[in-house]
Amino acid sequence: MPSQERQQLPFHRRTQRVIIAHEADIFCRGLHSLLAASEGFEVLAEVNSCTALQETVATTGVDTVLIDCSLADGDCIELTRRLSEAPSPPHVVLLASSINDELLLRALLNGASGYLTKDTPGHQVLACLEGLRKGELALVPHVASVAIRLLIWECYRLAATLSTVTPVSSSLRSPSQAQTALLQRQSEQLPGEARLPTALPHLTEQEQKILRLLRLGLSNKQIAARLSISPYTVGKHVQHILRKLGASNRTQAASHASFEGPQLRDEQ
Repeated sequence: MPSQERQQLPFHRRTQRVIIAHEADIFCRGLHSLLAASEGFEVLAEVNSCTALQETVATTGVDTVLIDCSLADGDCIELTRRLSEAPSPPHVVLLASSINDELLLRALLNGASGYLTKDTPGHQVLACLEGLRKGELALVPHVASVAIRLLIWECYRLAATLSTVTPVSSSLRSPSQAQTALLQRQSEQLPGEARLPTALPHLTEQEQKILRLLRLGLSNKQIAARLSISPYTVGKHVQHILRKLGASNRTQAASHASFEGPQLRDEQ
């Protein structure tokens, strides 16, 4: 689990020390210039790889790390988890090209302190980073709305999983019909990618097996090994599942299973 020791940035220290990790020099320099020209920020270093970032953080007193999600030499989520588990973890803010439901949810669950899209206006970037001083997450309002809905559905998914093993409090059970309808109405106000799934249509037996494994967070390669089929075949099945469910990504597809009966329980 991510470390719980990360605290609000001290108010007596006016300067927020930042490291930027990004492959595109132009973007990196632009972000550096924005922070350097703003009171309250000091850019300690610019790096262009996960390896260089970890080495720099280990030897530098840093408050905030801004990480490009497309760094080629590693997984930004795994890197976020490692940094968040450090003895004195920095705030980790991911920089993404757009809102990706699965990436956003995984980032928050692995200890990220923020998620900014690369088209975020400069003044909002500064406001979000300044909010870290107060213990706030670095999220602009529309990203925060998506994050809240994803976390609610993740709570329902976990509650449904736990209910197959041991009884859970009624307050943690899968949502009632009224709650589901309310969440669905709220989701319709979001962009298409962030909308929440509705009814689960018929899936083949193999698709149901793959959906169960998706719920456990397995990758296509891991699912292929579990079912003794090729990753390519798994990918095709996942495409069919997404199409049948009307889901735009794996996270939305997995959330459907929270409302199904015994046939969609996780495999042991």
